[in-house]
Amino acid sequence: MKKIYFLLLSVLMTSVSFAQVIITEIADPNNNADARYIELHNLGTTAVDFTEGNGWQIDKYTNASDAVSVSLDLTGSISPGGFYIIAYDNTSGTFASVYGMTANQLDAVSNGVAGSNGDDDLVLIDGTDTIVDFWGVYDSMTGTNTDNTGTCSEYEDGRAERLTSVTMGATTFNEAEWNVWADSDVTGCTSHVNAPRTAPGDFDPGAWGTPTCSFSFTNPSATCDAITAGVDTYTATIDFTGGGNPAFTVVADAGSVDLSGGDPATDATGTITITGLTEGVDVIITANDTNLCNVMSTITAATCVPSNTLPITDDFTYADGSLIPNGLWLTNGGTPGDFLVASGQAVVEHGAPSEDVIIPFTPVSGKIYYGLDFSVVDPGAPITGSDFEYFAHFKDSGFGFKARLDIVEATSGGDYTVGISTGTSTAEATWTADLSFGTTYRAIVMYDQDANLAQLWIDATAIGDTSILGGDDADPGSSMEAFSLRQSDSSTNETVLVDNLVISQNFAETTLSTQNFNKNTFAVYPNPATNGFVNISSTSNEAITVTVFDILGKQVINQTVNNNVLNVATLTSGVYILKISQNKNTITKKLVIR
Repeated sequence: MKKIYFLLLSVLMTSVSFAQVIITEIADPNNNADARYIELHNLGTTAVDFTEGNGWQIDKYTNASDAVSVSLDLTGSISPGGFYIIAYDNTSGTFASVYGMTANQLDAVSNGVAGSNGDDDLVLIDGTDTIVDFWGVYDSMTGTNTDNTGTCSEYEDGRAERLTSVTMGATTFNEAEWNVWADSDVTGCTSHVNAPRTAPGDFDPGAWGTPTCSFSFTNPSATCDAITAGVDTYTATIDFTGGGNPAFTVVADAGSVDLSGGDPATDATGTITITGLTEGVDVIITANDTNLCNVMSTITAATCVPSNTLPITDDFTYADGSLIPNGLWLTNGGTPGDFLVASGQAVVEHGAPSEDVIIPFTPVSGKIYYGLDFSVVDPGAPITGSDFEYFAHFKDSGFGFKARLDIVEATSGGDYTVGISTGTSTAEATWTADLSFGTTYRAIVMYDQDANLAQLWIDATAIGDTSILGGDDADPGSSMEAFSLRQSDSSTNETVLVDNLVISQNFAETTLSTQNFNKNTFAVYPNPATNGFVNISSTSNEAITVTVFDILGKQVINQTVNNNVLNVATLTSGVYILKISQNKNTITKKLVIR
């Protein structure tokens, strides 16, 4: 260990070195203090032997100490144009593990020279005991060191990298020669950013001059401002990290940028909002600091397709197989694909199949109804045992099930009967007459969302016909947002065939039987469309004519649909309006192409 050095003003002013080795990087990763290092670079044309003369060393002045706290004698040599990495080895092997490379020299001393944490002075001294390079704040008025905390030379939890334009070392620290990233804000510096650095991605040992940018966009999202049949607007948000550089500007290729939730020019992290965007049109946001960072991110546009509105009907005239994705049906749990449709009827199986399916709809107030034709396949013996065999119900936005229709044990020696509950999984009231296997009945179920009460009719033609009530639960009830058909493992595991479904706000509309179920309704799916076609189904077999308009109102397609398939492969990504006509029925729907 060589003599202790005291940094006197006269030394700093007169010490001149012709050596070409300088400090080019000092690392203090915020995620791993043991991954610190110092990078030296030889700007000269000949190799430098660190054992020449009295030998090269780096002295460290901890905090504001005027005396050398610890020294490290350098070993080996550095080739012309080469790098020399001094790795902190307080925990053996950390540098190699983190950066995937071998350091030239290991500093295994706890809080050693390479273990500096951002507020220490570092002095590179050559074999003639001459200061070659200096890092830190020196007070020329008092001739003493100053704690680097709060100064342009503080790089705690970050990184300091020399500008590539620097051609020689400095006997006094010149902050204009450095880019500094830290965990603090310091004003008045040429380039000091509150943006902590994380190893290994934010560092490049042995690669001085390789630009790095720690700025990144994360968590893009888009939310509709409204959901209508027309073209809506949406608002996009995106998080960022690695900001805090006054040079940053943010622009978007559409909409208005709102930086009230975070501005990369002043904030290390935050959320940027973009308003006034057109549904179906993606937005590109760019953050640029005119130096290392020019980061772009595309935020996928929101799809503001309206929910299904009542009334909704379905006669299940689909090809045999999985019910999904036919019509308006969606999976709501269980094993996808095992809810089947066969011979134009939905097959509800209580047993091994487990998929539940729903049709979402826009919530309405007051009373809502569902009507359906159903029959129970003969299982070989009358229904016996406990309940828990409900197969149809309304559903709220969560897991609230209302107006549950059950298959239950017969009461008078028949095959089975049905029950109704307002909100429980067990029937609260049972239909007084027994029913027969293989016979089709029409059930109409009402749920009063205000009174929180369910009601059941069988084969009714008027609302005043015989009915039974479920439990009168506490008012008010839930707001329903979907109708569901449910499969489960129940005590008898019967099979229920369902047909001619109507979901409505009107009792009379739900009384339709198999013979007069001819109301025209249309389903468009998939929507958004991604593979060049959409299916347009109807409860009628008559020809369907479709006219497609772009968002400017220009007609782009006008054709009669064959086999319920509309070819949209010629359309570019965006929002379109469909005008669907069949017989005297016409409806307008929104279509999104991606």
